Amino acid sequence: MSKETAGKHAVIQGAVDSKYTVMEAARKLHLSARRIKQLKKVFREQGISAFIHGNSARHPANYTDEKLRQKIIELKKTEAYRETNFTHFMELLTEREKISISYTTLSRLLKSNGIESKRKHRTEGRRFRRRERKSSFGEMLQADASSYDWFGDGQRYSLHGFIDDATGKITALYFCLNECLMGYLEVLRQTLQKYGLPHELYAYKAGIFFVNNKKEENWTVEEMLAGKPLDKTQFGSIVDRLDITLTSAHTPQAKGRIERLWGTLQDRLPIWLKMEGISDLEQANRELYRYIAVFNNRFAVQPRSEEFAFEPLHDSIDLEKLLAVCYERTTDNCGCFSFRNFIFQIDSKIPLAKKKIKFLFSEKIGFLVMYGKEYYRVSPLGLQNKRGITQIPDVVKVLLQKIYYADGKSLIAA
Repeated sequence: MSKETAGKHAVIQGAVDSKYTVMEAARKLHLSARRIKQLKKVFREQGISAFIHGNSARHPANYTDEKLRQKIIELKKTEAYRETNFTHFMELLTEREKISISYTTLSRLLKSNGIESKRKHRTEGRRFRRRERKSSFGEMLQADASSYDWFGDGQRYSLHGFIDDATGKITALYFCLNECLMGYLEVLRQTLQKYGLPHELYAYKAGIFFVNNKKEENWTVEEMLAGKPLDKTQFGSIVDRLDITLTSAHTPQAKGRIERLWGTLQDRLPIWLKMEGISDLEQANRELYRYIAVFNNRFAVQPRSEEFAFEPLHDSIDLEKLLAVCYERTTDNCGCFSFRNFIFQIDSKIPLAKKKIKFLFSEKIGFLVMYGKEYYRVSPLGLQNKRGITQIPDVVKVLLQKIYYADGKSLIAA
């Protein structure tokens, strides 16, 4: 019994024994005379038990069992959960450990044991007003890539992605060694195949998306009035052919939706990859669709309009060929050509010496040559100069090794 309860009992006992009048007892306990009379009656019927609350010595309904509390603390210190913020940890406890606990209780428990949340709090500085979301799913997608140590092995890789502006849904993700055209074409392919053609792509003003020159500053008045077309990058030409509007963002804040996406993914995706036992790019790219579903289920919002803004892809479009990296080359007297110091032979029964050809490559089609309307396979003949291996982009080296040297033979020794 608490001191407060004991004191209350003594006063009511005194009132029952006529030591205090009802008014004196009421003044001592700061209660009404009516309430004192009620308490005297209850005391005569139940005795001292009338002053002991029914929940005395009981844990509240939301009390967390001591063994469970200790288990949660131990789980947070394990390698799997150590890097999670409190919100993410709470979600994983429910999903993977079947432990349900409120954020407030979890936060209080962990902080009382010296564990702080990994969540990054925004520092004081300039604030930018968020642009209002588009109204329909597929009306505009934001495009970008993020270089980060996704696998926790000290190696940075680039994750390319598209996010829908209206809903915050990820439409596609793809890992590459570095930010490159192949990565963006792959997320475009995944998006087109799953949803269709978006109305607009919103990307930062980089060389992959836009030709960044100032030639237009030197246009004549006649050229300006005539609407002289600007040069296009390969990516720009592809989306133009698909009738997708490509718009440039001049600051990171302008594409804040996807910038915030990278913060969330850098916080959560490495933990998911580790828990799923995924430790390399190829395996990650095969399994990312599962994480996209997890993310969209957790973070996507309903659009203001129920209209589905994606347009169907026309059957006449050969998507795999269209979304391959393409370079123009001229063959030599033997029907061979070079790309970044690497020599290829065209596998053709007809002579293709001194011909202008298009050299295409991607994860989906491998390496092909287009001459006229026909496509031909190519065979690698190796490097012109062994020291020229550094001229080949890293993503192309990986593709060459995978397609032509998968049996263990070294690309450098070719």
